Amino acid sequence: MIKLKLLFFMGSLSIAPTSFALTLDQAIDTALAHESQLKLSQLNVAQGQAMLQQAKQQYGLNVNLVGQYGHEKVVTPQGVYVPTEGSRNFHGAELQFDYPLYTFGRYRTGINAAKMQLAARGQAVSGQSSDTILKTVKVYSNVLKQQALLDLKIQMRANLKQSLYEAERRFKVGMITRADLAQVQAQYAQGIADVVSVQSNLKIAQTQFNLVTGQVAQDLKQIANLPTIPANVETALGQLEQHPLLRQAQYEQQAAQQQYHLSKLELKPMLMLNSRAGVQDHLETLNSKSENYSVSAQLKIPLFDDGLNRANRLKALTDVDLAKQKAQTLKQNLQQDIQTSYTQLEAIRQNRLAIQEAVRSATVALQYIKKEQEVGTKTTFDELTAEQTLFDMQTQQVLNDQDEVVLVYQLLDQMGGLNAVNNSK
Repeated sequence: MIKLKLLFFMGSLSIAPTSFALTLDQAIDTALAHESQLKLSQLNVAQGQAMLQQAKQQYGLNVNLVGQYGHEKVVTPQGVYVPTEGSRNFHGAELQFDYPLYTFGRYRTGINAAKMQLAARGQAVSGQSSDTILKTVKVYSNVLKQQALLDLKIQMRANLKQSLYEAERRFKVGMITRADLAQVQAQYAQGIADVVSVQSNLKIAQTQFNLVTGQVAQDLKQIANLPTIPANVETALGQLEQHPLLRQAQYEQQAAQQQYHLSKLELKPMLMLNSRAGVQDHLETLNSKSENYSVSAQLKIPLFDDGLNRANRLKALTDVDLAKQKAQTLKQNLQQDIQTSYTQLEAIRQNRLAIQEAVRSATVALQYIKKEQEVGTKTTFDELTAEQTLFDMQTQQVLNDQDEVVLVYQLLDQMGGLNAVNNSK
């Protein structure tokens, strides 16, 4: 009985797990969980939150306990009535309290700069998420494209094999020449090579899909519905301001401006509240223990720093200009990308009906050419040409459909709306 259970268990381990169809939405979810760069961006947000907490606590209450142990020597000048000259050891302890009463804007500006940096890092996460979604769509669509091309190549090879069989039969009875047979043989050999080539492309696409999503691209469902895009390019351009990378650049510019303002505040005074409480004891002297208490307000006014503040302001101002230029360049590039993608997408959608009609016409033409070849009015070359024309149209249809998918998601990414579309599902 035990042996039977063991054999059953071992047999169950040898059974391959059943595959299941994977949808695009599922692939995107797994890619977002798998993407290491996205995890780094999320850690950057956590770092920004820690930096904000640092800024909030930078000008708080400081309490220090200071211990002393030392040796001092006292020299009394001549003419002093009661000289206290001598050497002695001492020890003591002091509790110190320091609190900034007024920072002249340093505290508020530092917090604002940290908040802008945190907001920029948050937008970086959104940008990385959008990039991962688009990357997933591309590899998903590429697998579907290569699989569809492989199916067409296999069908073409089967058709050529049948054509070769018919050509050999006709050659034996003298209905076609040796040259006609050689043409069919060459086409069939090319069909075999094409299948091998597309199989290689499919394996590469499946490998890329696995790298992005961590999943095996064995059975991917066709993309049935595409997200809605704006009715015109002007509307698409109007949504550009919501792009996460553009907003990140804008937040970085604001953070740089706050940092520049903070560098100018370095020359402002600082009002501090200082409090001291301590005890000290001279070891060699009787009744030498003393206690001291003090509370004071300290106004610290910077007078000279050997050019450090000037250098800090110059660096901060350069950072502002750099962030501003980065935001402007990014916006211009996104505007150009949106216009290009929208134009390409319109062209693909306009060609869809034309390609469908071309496929239908090529299919009908091939059927009639085969019938005419049977009665001798068409040659083998005519049939091969018609088959190749139909295959080219079908290939163009596959490429057109998958290019449309990629361009729709690419346009949404360039508009900054890809995350919103994904979250709404």
